[in-house]
Amino acid sequence: MNRYLFLLAIALGLCAGVLAQTDTAATMEYDFLIEGNRRLFLRDANKVSIWPQTKDSVVQMTRIQYTTLPTPTAITIEPRLIPAAKINVEEKLGYLYRGYIKGGWGSYNTTPVDFYFTDGRSKKGSYGVHYQLLRGDGVQLDDADSIPDRYSDNRAEAWGKWFFKKTQLVGKVNWERNVTHWYGVDLKNDYAGPSFDSLNFNQRMNTYGGGLSYLSYQRDTGDFNFNADAAMRNSKDIFNNSETNFDVAAHGRMLKDSTLFSADLGVNYNNFAFTGPLLNGRDWSVENNAGVDTTFKSREIDNAIIKFVPSASTTWKGLRAKVGAGVYIDARSTQKGHFYPQAEVSYSILDGLIVPFAGMRGSMEPTTYLSLYRQNPYIQSFPTLKNLNNKLDAYVGVGGAFSQTLSYKAGFNYRRYGNFAYFISDSLSYPSGSFYSWGNVFTVVYDDLTSYNVYGELALYAGEKWKANARADFYRYETKTAEYAWHQPGIKIMANGQYNLKNKFIIGTDIFYIGSRWAKSTVPVAGVTPRMQDGYVSYEYKLKGFLDANFRVEYRYNKRLSAWVQFNNAFAMKYQRWGGYQAQRFLATLGATYAF
Repeated sequence: MNRYLFLLAIALGLCAGVLAQTDTAATMEYDFLIEGNRRLFLRDANKVSIWPQTKDSVVQMTRIQYTTLPTPTAITIEPRLIPAAKINVEEKLGYLYRGYIKGGWGSYNTTPVDFYFTDGRSKKGSYGVHYQLLRGDGVQLDDADSIPDRYSDNRAEAWGKWFFKKTQLVGKVNWERNVTHWYGVDLKNDYAGPSFDSLNFNQRMNTYGGGLSYLSYQRDTGDFNFNADAAMRNSKDIFNNSETNFDVAAHGRMLKDSTLFSADLGVNYNNFAFTGPLLNGRDWSVENNAGVDTTFKSREIDNAIIKFVPSASTTWKGLRAKVGAGVYIDARSTQKGHFYPQAEVSYSILDGLIVPFAGMRGSMEPTTYLSLYRQNPYIQSFPTLKNLNNKLDAYVGVGGAFSQTLSYKAGFNYRRYGNFAYFISDSLSYPSGSFYSWGNVFTVVYDDLTSYNVYGELALYAGEKWKANARADFYRYETKTAEYAWHQPGIKIMANGQYNLKNKFIIGTDIFYIGSRWAKSTVPVAGVTPRMQDGYVSYEYKLKGFLDANFRVEYRYNKRLSAWVQFNNAFAMKYQRWGGYQAQRFLATLGATYAF
């Protein structure tokens, strides 16, 4: 408003100036007198205050709310180059040492040697050799006789394997040489006869053998797989008694759905040629020797067993079942054919925590000169041979695993044997009365045997750190004609364990207890009353039970070299495993092993 009034005043001033300048020549003057009664008044002017005042006004503002929308985060993708990667389907195999040699020395001049070598891994085949030696001076006896008691065991084997597309061929040859002495003479009893120096108390058994195996490994269900084995061996002792054995066996199997069908076929032939014992420099096999007992003449025994064992087994959930039959033909028995039922069933409860099982089976096994010698190396060199008839083996029990490291098993076995071989101390005499043996040679007699066995077992396996196993067996025997089951213990308790201490120290132990056994001798035994039976005098007595403990500690310097010490019969127990034969007392050996 003030701005417009100012502009109007300027404009009126300018107009007045113009009018005054237009008439400058003449000047007119006027006088006015006005009289009257006039009232003048002023109206209020509406003016703007010179000092404005600010008045506050409260304005109600609308509250603004914000919401967040769930929108995805923008990700910037920056491609990078990935270097080439190598995928290992299987873990890398560790370094394979091709062989090792182990040697040591101990009390009684005991010398263990163990050598092993193989050519390593190959897709075409492999070969290897293995040799073992254990020899010693025997035991310390106060018998003041000249019978040596040294022993030695040599074993060597060489093998080769050839791998084909789906088959494998294996061939091997082996040699074994065992030397023992008949030192078990009881000099506390009187005897008559030549001096020991004039008799041969040495026994040596040499065995040569070999065999071939051909097997297939088809992987598809329904394919037929088989194993075929053929083996031959010849054993000859120091008296030129010779035994030759042939064993041919075939095994076939085929999986159809969930049922496995299998069959075993085999033939075992054994020939034992006895030339007669050489006693005191005299060959008793010669017919013109005066007073020769014809039972010691040269003779030859042939023996053969043919077997056919078909079976079928299946699984369904936790149930496993197997049925079959065994048909055996014994060429030397009066009863040629033998039939044995085969059955087995087990069921897994609570994922293997409890697995009850039961079954029955039977078989026939050849009894050979070599098998008897391996049981008892002090047998006479011309035993009678009869095949072992396992008439029935019925069993029931329960097993399972408490955890991944602890498992158990307990059960009962009922066994019936025909032609079970017993060992009794025997003596042979010349017609003149001089003796060939004084109870230090064992003869073999055969009888039926019924065995009742209750057992329990615990096993611990915690990887390579802990390994342990313990088992107890309790037996009761019944015989047909023999008074007792000779040399058969009523109790067996065995335990073994191994502890690996940081892969540096390997500590192991084997402890076993064998209960008392009945023994029989045809020569006098101190403190035993003689017994007359069938016109013969015999001595029956009990061998005491014994405890034997073995300990071993090995220190591994590195993966190649280690040193070890071993203690056998660590408690120095005095006992007899066979009547008249004292076992070695405390035996300590130490040695080293080197891998290459």
